[in-house]
This record gives sequence, structure tokens and C-alpha cells, in this order.
Amino acid sequence: MEIKLVPVTVEDKEVLSNLYQLYYYDFSLFTDQDVNRHGEFEVNIDYFWEGDHRWNPYLIVISGYIVGFVVVLFENLDTDPDPTHVIFDFMILQKYRRNGIGTAAATKTLDLFKANWKLAQMENNKPAIAFWRKVLKEYTKDNYTERYLSDHHKYIQEFDRRERTK
Repeated sequence: MEIKLVPVTVEDKEVLSNLYQLYYYDFSLFTDQDVNRHGEFEVNIDYFWEGDHRWNPYLIVISGYIVGFVVVLFENLDTDPDPTHVIFDFMILQKYRRNGIGTAAATKTLDLFKANWKLAQMENNKPAIAFWRKVLKEYTKDNYTERYLSDHHKYIQEFDRRERTK
């Protein structure tokens, strides 16, 4: 099982937009967001391709099948050689969850860039918190920090990948 991270081009924007419908559906358990009168979630990802090169969306593909997506944000691209990258959105289709695909895709994503990394989860999204804690504990050999932002109701994990070898 080889996981590929395929950069999403503007030509594939509709594919990613469709996947975001599923992502927002999953997330509605935690956000209470509703669909609009057309039965769709309000999704606008145009800004990924509108000149701000900090946005890096990828399709997660296995054996030619799209199994999810990840969006990496170069949070402070202008501070190179000390950048911070954020896994902004991450979604594995339900059919492919709980069998190691999400962990493998997360690891492959973190291996893309030698940078400081930051991740965030809403406090009520217990599955995401557990997933990222497990991934980061293994990936960093338990060498990451976590803090809770009470004003935002989020958990934030951070670690430095600049010196890590694959």
C-alpha cells in the first residue's frame, strides 16, 4: 500500500471542493454547521490558488483511489530558515479509517517539509485529538508540546522537524 500525496492544481479544484463537502459533513458533529438551501455546506477554497503561495492542498491517493486530502499552510513562510507549517485540514474518507492509512498519510505529510510544525483540534473533537496525539507521540518519539487555548477551545501541538531524519 503506497500512499501518494498529489498536489491539487486549480484544474482539480472541483475534486477538492467535493471532498470538502464530506469533510464539513463529518465536522458538523462538532461545529453544528448546517447545509444551505441547496443542501450543500458553504465551501470556498478559491483562496488556495489566488496568489497566496502559503496554501498547499494535496489529495491522498492509494492505488489510484482518492482516500482523503490534507492542506498544509506555511504559516510564516517569510521567516525562513525557521518556518512553521500547519496541517490546516486533514481528512480520510470513513471507509479508509482505523486501518493505519490516516497515520501513514499524516507521517508522509510531516515528512514533506523540515520545519516547525503546528496542529490544532477543537476541544470537542475527541477522535481528532486522540488521533494526533497518537501520531505525534510515535512520530516525534514523544518530543512535542501541547497546550490548550481556552479562549479558542482548541488543543495545539507543536514540534520541530528541522533536525529529524526520516
